[in-house]
Amino acid sequence: MTATAGDSARSPRATVEGYFTALNAEDWDLMASVLDPGVELVPVGSRPRTGSDKAIAFFQKVFQRFPVHDDHPTRYLEAGTTVVVEIAFSGATAEGVAVAFDAVDVFDVHQGRIRRLSQWFDTAALAAMLSD
Repeated sequence: MTATAGDSARSPRATVEGYFTALNAEDWDLMASVLDPGVELVPVGSRPRTGSDKAIAFFQKVFQRFPVHDDHPTRYLEAGTTVVVEIAFSGATAEGVAVAFDAVDVFDVHQGRIRRLSQWFDTAALAAMLSD
């Protein structure tokens, strides 16, 4: 059997890899297939969102501000159904301001879908990049 997006046979890491593929390509159909319908998104510096539609709307809003973006996973740490990923983010704002920072995302995966995602990075450093 070949595992597909949202397939309970997919490993937690494969699910998370699908998330990064979807995020970088802004492929919202693929994103919907890797997110649990009741996903809890906990972005740093912002209120939590519950539900795949609200999570996708959040990502779309972020990418309006950063139309050039690449979340490049540099390391995966796996513990059962939890996957922690170190990320090198690079991109540019709609105004052309370049940004780059390191981040950590923590994923809880259940039956081939992301049930919870918390995102971590230095918001003060990002604010400083945007104010220069």
